[in-house]
Amino acid sequence: MKKSDIILITVILIAALSSWLIFRQLNSENTIEDGVAAVYYNSTKILEIKLEDGSYKIFDNTRIIEIDEDEFIFHVEGSNPYGVIIKYDNNRVKVIDEESPKHICQTQGWTNSTLYPLTCLPNNIVIAIETGAYVLPPVDDTTS
Repeated sequence: MKKSDIILITVILIAALSSWLIFRQLNSENTIEDGVAAVYYNSTKILEIKLEDGSYKIFDNTRIIEIDEDEFIFHVEGSNPYGVIIKYDNNRVKVIDEESPKHICQTQGWTNSTLYPLTCLPNNIVIAIETGAYVLPPVDDTTS
């Protein structure tokens, strides 16, 4: 291995580590404790969960399957009839169950950051953390 190879590998490792540290810092600065977790189905808001206390506001009753107010569990219907089960705990939310081929939505973990929405594409469900200053813009479904 040449000296130039070692220098190149070192520079790449330093750049990767720096990027990771910057992302972690930005993510920690963008965690929200008094915002809302807005649940969207096909870019239409169906449910809002306050991160402060777990209270909620329903926008579309037809997409709400069940809400367990004692356990802070919200079961919403997506494209798949089984739907998506969302859990609120300690100013954050996560998907605890859903039906999709790879269960990626379920493995995304907890979020309370505006930089880290939970996306369940097979179910067309997006859970975005919002504050008064930022609201998820509607998606334009028209194609050119």
